[in-house]
Amino acid sequence: MQDAVAAAALEQLLERGLPGLTIRGVAQAAGVAETTVYRRWPTTNHLAAAALVKLAERDNPLPDTGTLETDLEAFLRQIVALLSRRGVLRVVRGAAAMDDDDSSVIAAKAAFFPRRFTNATPLVDRAIARGELPAGTDAFRLIETLVAPAYLRALLVDRPLDEEFIDTSVRFAIAGALADPRTRHPRDD
Repeated sequence: MQDAVAAAALEQLLERGLPGLTIRGVAQAAGVAETTVYRRWPTTNHLAAAALVKLAERDNPLPDTGTLETDLEAFLRQIVALLSRRGVLRVVRGAAAMDDDDSSVIAAKAAFFPRRFTNATPLVDRAIARGELPAGTDAFRLIETLVAPAYLRALLVDRPLDEEFIDTSVRFAIAGALADPRTRHPRDD
């Protein structure tokens, strides 16, 4: 049931944007009662967050290429591809513009971004195990550093999300993680 609701919400969200997302429409498309949807997702903001998580899981799977650099390149390339889709970009722009004074907006954003970043931590854990990053590397911060410029460009500036951008973002994220004085470097052991 949860997958059917999230899939229906995602379809409606990409077709109509945040203003066109309704619990009634999602319930009908998923073949469940509205009360069933309300029990799990009390607002359309919560439903939008669930739909975006579904999109990220489906179209942004965690890569495992064998190196940190190529994992981060693949991960960022997927995010850039998502942000390049008109329906996705419209939703991301709508979500960014939502009023943070609304507790359901705060909850929806908290359900999506931290979860996505936390779900990407295995990229960093594997790199630490391979000796590419020092123990204690802040995985959340590394992923945030990697993807934030893509969201900035997609939302606010008219600059390309091209291969040069991806390469530079990956190099900067890795360099930042390696330079973080709070981590324990293997050479210090």
